[in-house]
Amino acid sequence: MTGQVSGHVQRQAAYQLVVDGKSIDGAVKPRLHSLSLTERRGAEADELELVLNDTDGKLAIPPAGATVTLKLGWLDLRDGASPVLIDKGSFTVDERGHGGTPDRLTIRARSANLTRAFRTRQTQTWSNTTLGTVLEDVAIRNGLQARVAADKAAIAVSHLTQDSESDSAFLARLGRLHDAMATVKAGRLLFSPIAAGVTATGQSIPEATITRRDGDRHTWSSAERENYSGVIAKWRSRAKGSSGEVVIGSSSNAKRLGRTYGSEESARRAAQADNTKQERKGAQFSLDLASGRPDLYPDRKLTVSGWKPEIDNSGWVITETRHQLDAGGGLKTSLQMELNPAPPARAAA
Repeated sequence: MTGQVSGHVQRQAAYQLVVDGKSIDGAVKPRLHSLSLTERRGAEADELELVLNDTDGKLAIPPAGATVTLKLGWLDLRDGASPVLIDKGSFTVDERGHGGTPDRLTIRARSANLTRAFRTRQTQTWSNTTLGTVLEDVAIRNGLQARVAADKAAIAVSHLTQDSESDSAFLARLGRLHDAMATVKAGRLLFSPIAAGVTATGQSIPEATITRRDGDRHTWSSAERENYSGVIAKWRSRAKGSSGEVVIGSSSNAKRLGRTYGSEESARRAAQADNTKQERKGAQFSLDLASGRPDLYPDRKLTVSGWKPEIDNSGWVITETRHQLDAGGGLKTSLQMELNPAPPARAAA
């Protein structure tokens, strides 16, 4: 095949699949009906789905618990060109299905180490410690490595109870409370500020740019009815015998949090986190890309151009990506985004 047509380099979607350390590319390629990967920002696991043709009935149903690693990208159809593949992590097979006709085998695998312990209700109390220590304890209990952003790890915890709550639900609750990306991927418990532009280990995440010509379909919406002027959180300290309210923003049209917090500091932190969350949800933007971008992933910041000024002049943060590969070699990416409350400065036109 030729390397270029009309000045454009021909590309074909490429992937690498390894199961328990053994490559299965050769076995999968002639049978591949579809491959899809959904990546999420929250505590919910990323999901890999493979649908394979089994019209000859020769496919064996794989065992649950197998580890699948995926790399996804593009191959330039030029002599000697190597595929540019993005490592999308490892997944554990936890669901298998077979249907027909035509007969097809469906395999689903998830990124989180969803062991029985991670889903089992736990009870534990922490006092006079830090959030980093709490998350480290949860990680060790599940055989994970904790990767917690320094500013989050240093947060003082005077008293915190996990009361008959699974570690999965507990992690999600801490993420909401501290406005953090809280998830488990590749054997690591990750906890870092949302839209901070850095990983949990402090490495910079480069901002991506998308233009209108990159897109296929899009949807933008902004709902004023849900916009609050601020957030109010109540607190009551039994130890000090005092109580009060914390207001972040303006109280004129503020959202009141239903929970009463154990200290003024924890109430302030919760109100600030919720206020920032409200700012991000001021608008949503979804986009289907004509050509897949496996280099895009949740919590990566985006700038866009070629749409309406209200869209182009906003900064965006990815909340979910879906990469879809079909048997013909086509690769598409769908993005779900919310506002970045602190978009980058734009140069004057």
